[in-house]
Amino acid sequence: MSYRQVDFDAVAPLMPFDKTASQVAGKGEHFHWEPPENSNYSADPIPFRRPSREELIKPSFVDLTGKKIGRFTVMGVASEIPSNGNGQRWVVRCQCSAYETRKAKVIKAHLDGTSRSEEPPMCCCCSYTRKLQLGYHNPKKAAAAAEAIIGQSR
Repeated sequence: MSYRQVDFDAVAPLMPFDKTASQVAGKGEHFHWEPPENSNYSADPIPFRRPSREELIKPSFVDLTGKKIGRFTVMGVASEIPSNGNGQRWVVRCQCSAYETRKAKVIKAHLDGTSRSEEPPMCCCCSYTRKLQLGYHNPKKAAAAAEAIIGQSR
């Protein structure tokens, strides 16, 4: 097994993550991250619109456009994703330039400070990278990577 076959996700928690290490690692092998199937993650802008006049006059409606929560900035109401009675969907932009949708209820909970989440809101890619930096990893992948490295050095 060559080093190219070693899964970066398994080795990443074992690597130091400071400025110098990231510059060195950035020049070598990298991994390709795929968003979860059920997420509305996109590297390209997701179509959104401003709240309509009818929405703005409703007493229960809160205009969240421009609000900042965690790494997100609320861009507008998702125009191509229907609410289906589950709450209005809003397009948010992460600091890493990725776009996702979030329900108004979740955004309001973070703004009010009533959210149960300890982590600041971030896109699924930033969340995954953060978990790797904190040392969360798949033990089976780590064991396979370690075995490949040990086998390579023999």
